[in-house]
Amino acid sequence: MLYAERDVAGRICDLHPAPTAGATEELAADNPEVLQYIHDRWRQNELSELDRDFIRVIEDMIELLIAKRLILFTDLPPKVQEKLMRRKEVRQLNTFNGQFGTGGDDIIPL
Repeated sequence: MLYAERDVAGRICDLHPAPTAGATEELAADNPEVLQYIHDRWRQNELSELDRDFIRVIEDMIELLIAKRLILFTDLPPKVQEKLMRRKEVRQLNTFNGQFGTGGDDIIPL
């Protein structure tokens, strides 16, 4: 059994393996609402993962344009420069912390 928490519209907004203050309604794992909720969450997670990958593609494209001297880093708006530098810094820190293959200066495999 799963315990459903519902929003103000009556839709499942969270599931728990045990009852909680906000989730006391027992539902079977094969309940259509439960299955729909799980499917929707899976789709949202898949979309978020694709978005993260696409952001990396855009970063790689910007770096390629800069390397080919088609644009200058300083041509980019200051906020874009800051975000690119911060993401690169965080990727490098992850690599130095032993999290190899998690986005250092590696290129996304196609």
